[in-house]
Amino acid sequence: MTPHSGRQGWFVRRVVHGISGWVTLLTYLFMLLPIVVLIAFAFNAGKSTVVWTGFSFKWFEKVVSNRNILDALQVSLIVALASAAVSTAIGSVAAVAITRRSFPGRDVLGAALAAPLVLPEIVLGVALLVFMSFAGMILGYTTLIIGHVLVSIPFATLIVRAAASSLDPRLENAAADLGANEWQTFRMVTLPQLMPAIFTAFILSATLSFDNLVMSTFTSGVGTTTLPLRIYSMLKLGITPEINALGALMVLANVTILLLVMGRYLPLMLKTNRR
Repeated sequence: MTPHSGRQGWFVRRVVHGISGWVTLLTYLFMLLPIVVLIAFAFNAGKSTVVWTGFSFKWFEKVVSNRNILDALQVSLIVALASAAVSTAIGSVAAVAITRRSFPGRDVLGAALAAPLVLPEIVLGVALLVFMSFAGMILGYTTLIIGHVLVSIPFATLIVRAAASSLDPRLENAAADLGANEWQTFRMVTLPQLMPAIFTAFILSATLSFDNLVMSTFTSGVGTTTLPLRIYSMLKLGITPEINALGALMVLANVTILLLVMGRYLPLMLKTNRR
């Protein structure tokens, strides 16, 4: 290799690295700039979302005092926590069974649990609505939770399944050699190792449920309007700073949850990496 070709290769690498850096920066700006604009105009004193007229907190006060928004928030929180608990429990049990047991239909079960990932959500919503109408079910909390579990259970299963696949079976064998039965081995050895993945699956399932719009459209009933549905109905009248304020509060809540999760599990991950 000649010195000229070596300098040329170095120059090409520098150009590629520079372009990739700028592309990454522009991508983040494209993703975050709309959120920054949304938060900024949440503090706008006027009703315009494009012309700044002054600084004010009045739109946040209107959001907090809006009874319809508070009721929708309550519905979303109840459904998110309930569906996340159910989907995480089912997904965790199914993931452990698929990865640690051999039984007829194991592959079929795994494919069935992952099927909602490849099916359009609107198709699932319509199919579930038709089934519930045929069964004579009244739309409400129960139907909302069932629909959200159907959407979030594949993600919970995949997260726990990936963690269960990486467990060291020698730890379970050692527990069995020390006299632990199957339930004691699962409770004292397997479950503690899966807890970070189970917690992650719960948080992701709750987030997916809280943000869901399509499935909620088909499974919600009278008195069970979720927050995304309420925001969508408000958007029909136009974008107002009140919606911006609500969006800013939701961003703050998501960032807070992210920081709490990172504060809980990031030190553990760093400690594991040092080992």
